[in-house]
Amino acid sequence: MSSLITLRSPDGAYEVKILPSKGANCLRFEHIPSGISALRTYDPDTVEELDNAFLYGTPLLFPPNRIKGGKFTFEGREYSLPINEEATGCFLHGTLHETPFEVVEVSESSVICKYEATEESPYLTYPHAFSLVVKYELCEKGLKQTVSVTNNSSLTMPVGLAFHTTFAMPFIKGGDVKNIKMALPVGEEYDRDMSDFSMTWETVKDTEFHERLCNGNVVPAEQFISRHFSRPAGAKLRLTDTASGYSVVYDADDSFKYWMVYNGGNEDFLCVEPQTWINSAPQAPAKMGDVNIIGIAAGEKRDFVTYMYVEK
Repeated sequence: MSSLITLRSPDGAYEVKILPSKGANCLRFEHIPSGISALRTYDPDTVEELDNAFLYGTPLLFPPNRIKGGKFTFEGREYSLPINEEATGCFLHGTLHETPFEVVEVSESSVICKYEATEESPYLTYPHAFSLVVKYELCEKGLKQTVSVTNNSSLTMPVGLAFHTTFAMPFIKGGDVKNIKMALPVGEEYDRDMSDFSMTWETVKDTEFHERLCNGNVVPAEQFISRHFSRPAGAKLRLTDTASGYSVVYDADDSFKYWMVYNGGNEDFLCVEPQTWINSAPQAPAKMGDVNIIGIAAGEKRDFVTYMYVEK
């Protein structure tokens, strides 16, 4: 049996379900007054195998996206991560999304889960001891998620972090996917070679889609989407069901400087992924400038915060 932890907000408006045995994934986010169930979900006790574990809930990616060949250099040190996407020869997303987390503390409206990598029991081939703590808190406004990464090694630790947050389409009972519009403030769009999803390190000049996306006039179900953008400070995702007037809002702190948006041409889900670094950041050429590879010094802790809530 896979134990789900249920949290409820003090006012009863929100309910979430967390799965510690699979990366402390938030598998369900419900707004009771509106009937909204925002996340694509599954029952871990009845599903034997998923088509793609990254396409349910809010899987934690550490480090996120693809690193071609699995190798990169940071502060003159070479890092080598395992190739887990054979078709492209890449390291992809890591394995924290399927790793059991320890439940440290739980109450009616909050839970703290922890993963610890040590020298004796490392995370993959990542040469740093570290702890990663995920805290979920429900309040009247909605859900706050804080991921705290502490570097327990003696060397500065390069960190990239993201969530493969997958929204259900439609997210409201009896809704129609054609009524859901997406507003997502974005900056530059980055080109990728879609044969293997690698970065070309060029930008895309699609002003028409960019304008519709920023203005909230994109209907995800009507088109294939697989795009990567920079994220302006303070930018929030807003998914609005135009028939009911309800919106699901997804926000993050300014550590998250990029968005990945994906539906693969499917109508029943939409992934909007806040990322701290650009895709393939450790291999970015100098012309890209700062791609936000966060270095956490020995003994230091860094917090990463996201929010999810519903508005009328």
